[in-house]
Amino acid sequence: MLLNPIVYDKSIRPALNHRDVTNVSFDLSLAQLIDVDEKNQIITTNQWITMIWRDPKLRWNPLDWDNVSLLHIKYDKVWLPDIVLYNNADNLASLSQISTNVMVSSDGMVTWLSTGIFRSSCSIDVRYFPFDEQNCTLKFASWTYDSARIDLTQKSNIGDLSNFMANSEWEIIRLHVKKNVVKYSCCEETFPDLTYTVQMRRRPLFYVFNMMFPCFLITIVAFLGFCVPSDSGEKVSIGVTILLSMTVFLMLVAESMPPNSDSLPLIGWQNFTGTILSRKRRKGTPQFDQGTYLKNVEFD
Repeated sequence: MLLNPIVYDKSIRPALNHRDVTNVSFDLSLAQLIDVDEKNQIITTNQWITMIWRDPKLRWNPLDWDNVSLLHIKYDKVWLPDIVLYNNADNLASLSQISTNVMVSSDGMVTWLSTGIFRSSCSIDVRYFPFDEQNCTLKFASWTYDSARIDLTQKSNIGDLSNFMANSEWEIIRLHVKKNVVKYSCCEETFPDLTYTVQMRRRPLFYVFNMMFPCFLITIVAFLGFCVPSDSGEKVSIGVTILLSMTVFLMLVAESMPPNSDSLPLIGWQNFTGTILSRKRRKGTPQFDQGTYLKNVEFD
């Protein structure tokens, strides 16, 4: 009876009066940081999302229905807020594509517990790589309902990390949320949104031992090369070896970093400086004067 198409239309926003605002409580729990793609500047996360709102047309007296006060209904049978991830980088942008049931209580409260894997864009700053910290945002808002029809609220200014699964490369420092009311160029109305900021710090141990430590050793060898006598043939071979090693490490760093012209990683500057020093030392190596040698042979 509750979902009778004659009585209930899921395309109509739940409100006794069309001027009333539908309050949607939105809470996000970050379950896992799956991947951080620095080159394409995309992060992949596993999120648990809880949305609660009141639908006055979905109310009943439990005494009339054998004291049944809670129903689990298929998600596509009731009205759902069209909340989307604004900075999405994948096809799964709307939460309505997640096929989990909704829970409806006898007082008309609708609770939707959903989960999904989202890919969102994030501006990666690699200036202090591998000792960098990143702030990535997750912006959720309705795509068609303005602030006069839907209002987004949150229980706390701090996101839920109680179910977070630790990541081997990144450490989540903080997850906080801020509500904004934005007016876009397309429309005269304002739209509320909840922007979650994921503050995370890179775990540098892997990069220190596999990238920075070898570069440091190569730099030391480059400076020790100055102590090799100029007339020794080994000085040229050491210089060429160091130059090639620095170039290879510089290419490895460039492959893993985003094509960003705003900043260069510190480790990149280290490799670049070592490469220049190796080239200058090689250029400064005295060369064998073949012309003088040939003149002496001719006169003899």
